[in-house]
Amino acid sequence: MSEDVRKSPMKTANREKVLSALLESATIIDAALKCGLNEKTIRRYLEDAEFQKEFRAARRVIFEQNIVRLQSLHADAVDTLKRNLNCENPSVEVRAAQIVIESNRKDFEICDILERLETLENEQKQIEETTKPNNRKRF
Repeated sequence: MSEDVRKSPMKTANREKVLSALLESATIIDAALKCGLNEKTIRRYLEDAEFQKEFRAARRVIFEQNIVRLQSLHADAVDTLKRNLNCENPSVEVRAAQIVIESNRKDFEICDILERLETLENEQKQIEETTKPNNRKRF
C-alpha cells in the first residue's frame, strides 16, 4: 500500500474514529458518514493489515461481551421453554419441545466433538514426545 494510514497524530485520531464507526455501522458507507471521512479513506484503513488486526480484536471483544449477555438470559430462556411445554397451546408446546430436543442434540454433538478433539490432542502430544531428538535411541 502506498500510504501508511498510521503516520500522524491526525491519522491516529481518524483511525480511532474509523474503528469506532465501523463497529457501530452496518456498511462502509454508513461508517464513512458516521465518522465524517470519505468512503475511500475507510477502505484504505481496511486494507491495512495492522488496522484489520485491531478491527478483528475489537469485534471479538464486542462479540464476547454479547455472549456474556446472552448467557445471563439462559436461565430465563430455559424457564420460558419449560413453561411453554405445558401451556395448553399445542403449536407452542410442540415448538418448545423441538427447541429443547434440538438444543440437547447440539449439546451432545459439541461434547462429543470436544472429547474427540481432546483425544486427538493427547495422541498428538504423545507422538511429539516420542519423536523429540532427545528421546531417539542411538544405535
